[in-house]
Amino acid sequence: MIHPDKSWKRIWDLVTFCATTYFAVEVPLRIIFDYKIGGQIAFYERIIQILFGIDIILNFFTGYFQERTLITNRKLVAKRYLRSWFLVDFCSAFPFDIFGQFFYSYFGLTDSLRVLRLARSVKVFELFRSLRMLATGEREDYQYKVLEVLSPVTFRLIFFVYWTSLFAHWVACGWIHLNPGFLANSDNTTRYIRSLYWSVTTLTTIGYGDITPTTNIQTIYTMGVMIVGVGIYGYVIGNIATILSSLDISRIAFQEKINTVNSFLKYKKLPNHLSNRIRSYYFNLWENKHGVDEDDIWEDLPLGIKADVSFYLHEKLIDSVPYFKNRTEEFKREVALRLKPVLFTKGDWIYREGDFSDNMYFIAKGQIEIYGETTKTVIATLNEGSFFGERDLFDRTDRKTSAKAIQFCDLYTLDRTSLDTISKHHSDEKIPSPQKKRKQTDHGKTRKNPSKRK
Repeated sequence: MIHPDKSWKRIWDLVTFCATTYFAVEVPLRIIFDYKIGGQIAFYERIIQILFGIDIILNFFTGYFQERTLITNRKLVAKRYLRSWFLVDFCSAFPFDIFGQFFYSYFGLTDSLRVLRLARSVKVFELFRSLRMLATGEREDYQYKVLEVLSPVTFRLIFFVYWTSLFAHWVACGWIHLNPGFLANSDNTTRYIRSLYWSVTTLTTIGYGDITPTTNIQTIYTMGVMIVGVGIYGYVIGNIATILSSLDISRIAFQEKINTVNSFLKYKKLPNHLSNRIRSYYFNLWENKHGVDEDDIWEDLPLGIKADVSFYLHEKLIDSVPYFKNRTEEFKREVALRLKPVLFTKGDWIYREGDFSDNMYFIAKGQIEIYGETTKTVIATLNEGSFFGERDLFDRTDRKTSAKAIQFCDLYTLDRTSLDTISKHHSDEKIPSPQKKRKQTDHGKTRKNPSKRK
């Protein structure tokens, strides 16, 4: 059986969709204008008919999803297909034009057969539903690949324009069919454009009255289009408003947050230098993370996924620490799981000389200066991928240096309690005292490369 989300099956569906769209546009035009197509176009259409025939065979061997469960039983697949789209697909693929003489001789059918070509147009609904399912999550394994390329808002906008345009085209063709004398002295292109103009103005309820019905059936048709147009007009306004409001939800939320912060600052009457630091924090948060709060995301994730994601994101940072590098994967995964994100703005002190050492830090983004307040000198400048504060934490001593953010910094911290807990869970992997390795670390790694921790 064929998995419905195989990459080649997706490409096949896309080709089928394009071919069906061609027929959805061309078949109504051929019916109303009754023109002949050239031999080359007829050859291409015959190929498309063969593709539709192959598609029928593939559908008998393609599984489907029911309540997020893949069904691959051949009898169930065939039964479902026969009850749903088989008849439409058969009418789309059957070459009625080849057997036209047979149907005329025995059933007296000629022009009626041309209407069956419209069955090819109906298949657009099936293919659109398939694509829509991918974006709304009914096909769980594949939806994320679609959303990486096309956002849901863009997806909705594209297919809204598609359906509106296709429906307006069908209404325009229907108007010409009901009004054969409409601009009879003009060429077909002019007749179609004017009819499409009438279709658009009627569906959007604008209607200038320059093109009006003259017969009862035309009047009934126009009233029906108007009623549908009222629904489309409301649908258009509602969807456009929703789409526009959904284009940048995070920015809207950020602006609301800034308004709340400004109200808070005004109410508390904070001095300008403190107010500007608070505003700077939020603006830097937006520029670097688009206002995303990692804690909110982590809280919603189950523990298993959280552990896997944390280990994937922080494995390199953890391996940069000599005391963690050669540990088991289970040890590192627990370290990754206990890392906490913290943010600092430019000029913030992360810790000061003489402070109690209860954390070590990993730099995910930004730049840190290790500063000796006693000597008034910059000892090291650390960049993304570095770590600091581990020595005092492992030695359980007060801070011997100070650390200051010289730009907006995205850090991760590991506290003493978490480190002790990890050591208890992995008693056979106790963290060694760094005293014996201090000389090698001080005079090797740090001085040769000041971007790493002294």
